[in-house]
Amino acid sequence: MFTLAYLLVLLIAWPAVAVLLLVSGRWRRGLGERLGGGPRRDGDRPCLWVHGASVGEVTLARGFVAAWRQAHPDWDVAVSAFTPTGREIARKNFPDCTVCLFPLDFKTCIRRAFRRIRPSAVVLIELEVWPNFMRVAKSRGVPVVVVNGRISGRSVRRYRWLPFRSTFRRVTQFCAQSEEFAARAREAGFDPASVTVTGNMKFDGLPEPPPAESRGALSGRLGIAEGERVLVGGSTHDPEERILLAAYEELKAAIPSLRLVLVPRHPERAKDVALAAAEAGFETVLKTAVDRGETPPPDAVVVVDTVGELRSIWALAEVAYVGGSLTPRGGQNIMEPAALGRPVVFGPVMDNFREARDILLAAGGCVQVSGREALLPALLRLFQDRAAAAAMGDCAAAAFRGRQGATRRNVEALDAVLALRRSDP
Repeated sequence: MFTLAYLLVLLIAWPAVAVLLLVSGRWRRGLGERLGGGPRRDGDRPCLWVHGASVGEVTLARGFVAAWRQAHPDWDVAVSAFTPTGREIARKNFPDCTVCLFPLDFKTCIRRAFRRIRPSAVVLIELEVWPNFMRVAKSRGVPVVVVNGRISGRSVRRYRWLPFRSTFRRVTQFCAQSEEFAARAREAGFDPASVTVTGNMKFDGLPEPPPAESRGALSGRLGIAEGERVLVGGSTHDPEERILLAAYEELKAAIPSLRLVLVPRHPERAKDVALAAAEAGFETVLKTAVDRGETPPPDAVVVVDTVGELRSIWALAEVAYVGGSLTPRGGQNIMEPAALGRPVVFGPVMDNFREARDILLAAGGCVQVSGREALLPALLRLFQDRAAAAAMGDCAAAAFRGRQGATRRNVEALDAVLALRRSDP
């Protein structure tokens, strides 16, 4: 049924897809992997296939893969991502693993990928459950475990109208971040006996503050002088950059030493963001230009158009604004800047990180503004009261201590699944 649905969608969309394949190298690159023709794994060791949708999930997989390999050095690991940027990060994070794009959810593509990777088990980061993928895994006796599982309320409502319950029932174990997500998983159709709460792995992989020398070196490369104060807008979506630029203009009038660094959630938008900054009257520089040796103009707005560098950029911030929160995007990761001891500001939309939001609010480690009009006053207060901002940053860093351990529990859950499979007659 799902294959027929996919074919119908492809038939309808084929003219647009054909044009994109002809004119866009980005669409052509990786097409073979989409059809299941990714790298072929050598040897006959058992293999764990770990899949994450994009950059965030693939980055999160790093801690899990490290823990698994430490416990099982005799296993190979393959890592896949749905997006090309996710695959790029996977290649950087897992240079000695088989890395590929996730195949299209047609049975022929999935079977081909399974023949090339030959997984003994599959781990899906957060969700990414595809119907034909699950059918092929089930037919081959390959257990599939979701770790750091989460399902939004909107997704649960959507799943009620879609025939996904049989697909979800094929998941061997659903390891949820919280009881709230566990309840949603059961409501969506996952086998209640397979759903357990193991915690949020993002608490395990939070960054440590980098040495002052490395922060100073990065600041220097970006043209940020010693003593200049930095506002970082990270993981931003349209129109958040324009909102921040308008606020920055006002802030700059009150605080001449202030600098702005923008890190759009999707790096391909960086040139548009730089154009918006230039239209607002600011000098701009792209991070890739800096990497090529270009000297940033004095006082330039820095726009980061590379992937995998946001953690280092957060460390430069005196105040951190986290994007996806003034738009209906569900919010982005507020834990990373908080763990670095930065006061965190975000908008009213933070459904994707509700647990982290509640923890930070209870600890006094953040400011959640009601809308774009409230953003400027909130930022101004933090920059004008440095002692209060520093105290808020300390509260933010302390908020997540003592909440680690989810990675270990997820490894133990997968071990239990495999042990049960071995014990079956």
